[in-house]
Amino acid sequence: MKTKKFTLLFIFIFLTNCGYQPIYLQKDSLKIFINEIDLEGDKKINRKIMELTNLKKKNNGKPSYNLKLISNKNIEIVAKDKFGNASIYKTTVTVIFSLEDQNEIFKQKTFSSNFSYNDIINSFELSEYQKTIENNLINKIAEEILIFINA
Repeated sequence: MKTKKFTLLFIFIFLTNCGYQPIYLQKDSLKIFINEIDLEGDKKINRKIMELTNLKKKNNGKPSYNLKLISNKNIEIVAKDKFGNASIYKTTVTVIFSLEDQNEIFKQKTFSSNFSYNDIINSFELSEYQKTIENNLINKIAEEILIFINA
């Protein structure tokens, strides 16, 4: 019984003192320097992604890239009820992320995320719910972009 407690205590101490730290905790430590930023599409999505990824123009004499973001949001009706009213919606956020070096593409990837949800009778609550869903999708894409940049 004592050895079991001792073993559990040892494992607990080892795991708490192992120095674990999330890889993408520091967003300021990006390995990319940006010379020029070109944003196209939905301004709100672009602004939010730039804020979440902490991508800014900085050129310290090191090789720098031109950043191009093309974003799009689409809300579509997936299903209708027997009266022809929308019953299920799907929101899709798509972002094309591109880093170019002297007109050559260094890294490029299309990020897309979607979510389906039921209709809400109150139109104000529906629009607020759609805004929340959009923010969640943008946050997810921003995290994927950070992983893509640092990979």
